[in-house]
Amino acid sequence: MPTMNAQELLKRYGAGERDFSSADLHGVDLREAMLRGIVLRGANLEKANLGWANLEEADLSGANLKQAKVNATHLRAANLSGADFSEANMKNAGMKDANLSGANLRGAVLVGAKFMGANLHGATLSKSHLDGADFTGADTTDIDITYAELTNVQGLVIPEEKKSWKAVDR
Repeated sequence: MPTMNAQELLKRYGAGERDFSSADLHGVDLREAMLRGIVLRGANLEKANLGWANLEEADLSGANLKQAKVNATHLRAANLSGADFSEANMKNAGMKDANLSGANLRGAVLVGAKFMGANLHGATLSKSHLDGADFTGADTTDIDITYAELTNVQGLVIPEEKKSWKAVDR
């Protein structure tokens, strides 16, 4: 699918179209957009702004969201499997019951993110900032949290051999 701007996507979505698989939406500004159930499978959303958008039940599997702004975005029950959120800013993003299996969240800012009941099986969260994130009831089997910031994290059970300790200068 060719490059598309925000206005075109919103117009087509408003007309009832839902499948925008493989769309090139690099850098698009979709702040506060209501896009519930949209299909963006394999789409390029690198450096896009999706802050406060409603993407509940959306399909973003395999999508590129590197360095995207996903602050306070509603992603409840969304399919985010295999998506690349590396270095994305996802403060307070709501991902309750979302599928993040195999997703790459390396270096993402996930301060206050909500992962309750989410599937994070095999996800990479290394070097991410998870301060205040809530993993209550989430499947965190085989996640990589190497060097992640884990202050005040709720519901995350970390096996002793997976914990990394940082030296603190006093």
